[in-house]
This record gives sequence, C-alpha cells and structure tokens, in this order.
Amino acid sequence: MKIKWALNELKKYQDEPLQISGTIDFSRSLKERDADVISVEPVDITGVIEVDKTSVYYVTLRVSTKMTLPSTRSLEPVNVSQSFSFSEVYLGVHSPVDESEFDKNEIVERLSDETLDLRKPIEDAILTNKPTQVFTEEELKSEKLPSGKNWKVLTEEKYSEANFTSSEEEGDPRMAILKDLFPDNNKND
Repeated sequence: MKIKWALNELKKYQDEPLQISGTIDFSRSLKERDADVISVEPVDITGVIEVDKTSVYYVTLRVSTKMTLPSTRSLEPVNVSQSFSFSEVYLGVHSPVDESEFDKNEIVERLSDETLDLRKPIEDAILTNKPTQVFTEEELKSEKLPSGKNWKVLTEEKYSEANFTSSEEEGDPRMAILKDLFPDNNKND
C-alpha cells in the first residue's frame, strides 16, 4: 500500500479525491518508537485525500489494528484492538494559504518538501490512541490488587473510603529523633 506521494502526483486528484485502502506493516517502526509495544499486526487503512487548487491536502483516514502491550499490573502480554479515525490538513510548500485560516481544533501542517508522507502521522495516531491502562481478562475479573510488605494498591473507590490517620506511636521511627529538636511541642502531648 502506498502512503507517500509527490505533490505533483496528487495534483491530478483535484477534481476527484484519491481513495486509499489497504494494509501496511508498521510493526518494526512502532516497536522502535515505543518500548511498551510488544507486537503490532498489520494496520488496515481506509480513507481519502482531497486536493485543493491552492495546494491544500485534506487527509481523512480510518485506522484499525491489534497491538500486544504489557499489562499495567502484571506486565503479562495483552492483545488490544484499536480502531479510530483521524484527519489532518497539509499545506504545500508554496501554498498561499496560511495555517491561521483553519479552525484551531484542526491539525494543520506545512510540508517542508514536495512530498506527502503519511507514515509518521499514522504512527503518531496509533501511539497516541494507545490505552494508558491495559489489563488481562483475569485482572479485570479479579478483585485482588498487587501488594507487598507495607504497601498495597487501592482502587480509587477504596482509596476515598480509607482513613489514613496514624497515631504517634505508629510514626516513622527515623523521625523520632526530630522530636528532641522541638521540646516545646512535646509538652502538649
């Protein structure tokens, strides 16, 4: 599948948009860019590139893939499906159109040479849409959270219910020596 074009090549699509459809393998480059990515299946891409007579290129794509990422709790591999749309606007090097003419919510980029290469924008979109928390099926079903000596993970709900007051006897023993520095504060106890 082709994802890089010379701008002169795209000029012939001013009357009718260029239809894009196919699969491409980004596995190696995504794993190089993000150490958390264990594997990535080939990426399905569909969409259009619309070309304006003023050298403005409107790209609208639908991207779908499956990634293997480490669980946020156990680091076990977890398969994660991704399917999302994104659109960006590219201005040709000599386009008279200014970036300020577009809505502030639109992603607009001026090209630095006479090519439109979608590899990096597609990779960026895949990594940006990667979930921040990933859990195995067992972790989702289980109420048990990781714990260790003198620590445990709490859900937000349990954290808000917890009462984290401590008595002076339970204080950090390394701080006990500091009590002698302020004898006036100890008289009130």
